[in-house]
Amino acid sequence: MSTPPPYQQGFAQQGTAAQHLYQAHTGAGPHGETPCQVCGSLPAVRAVVRGHQGLFLIMRFLKREGVFCRLCGTAAYRQMTADTLWQGWWGFLSLFITPITVLTNLGPRARFRRLAQPHGGWRPPLDPGKRVLARPPALVILVPIVLSACVIAFGITRAAFFDDGADRPAIGVGDCVRNLSTWPEQNIQPVDCGSPLAQYRTAKIEDCTGDAYLMRLDDAPDAVAMCLRPVREPVTW
Repeated sequence: MSTPPPYQQGFAQQGTAAQHLYQAHTGAGPHGETPCQVCGSLPAVRAVVRGHQGLFLIMRFLKREGVFCRLCGTAAYRQMTADTLWQGWWGFLSLFITPITVLTNLGPRARFRRLAQPHGGWRPPLDPGKRVLARPPALVILVPIVLSACVIAFGITRAAFFDDGADRPAIGVGDCVRNLSTWPEQNIQPVDCGSPLAQYRTAKIEDCTGDAYLMRLDDAPDAVAMCLRPVREPVTW
């Protein structure tokens, strides 16, 4: 008695088919819901997924608007966002528009994720494919990051190992200096010869005496060899 007669089974199958046909041709589900425009599944939500193309002197603003189920909407989001990540950087203004477009698509993505799994469609939903960050176009994001890191690393390396002393005051023959380090280390700083801080006076190599120190070439202008002679009678204030 639990199994309906054959004519009732056929009627039930016809009723289900009629619902699908009604949904397909009228754009409404059996309870008035709007189905996915791609596969006809429920539940679905209306959303706009955007894309951008930067073409040097011109640019294109793309969008895909409609009613999507969870899977079809996710597929549209991932495809348009991935395309934007490699097509959207080839213009000056596009450098600013592309990040905004990618962030804007996070709104529809969240709406799709809140939907239940689709059912009742007249065709299978679209395959969402790989996540956006798992696709090759996402690697384009790493290019400016890697370049910026290389520039910063080069600047730090050059400052640490190739300091040419361009920011140091020039020291010439006859100037008074002091050593901020302990010999044999040198950290030469020019001072006024009338200052009690003056420790040495620079001189040419041929004028050096036995108690003079040889000055490093990187502290000398144009790499001219000089020595540091002690100031025997410093002028005091």
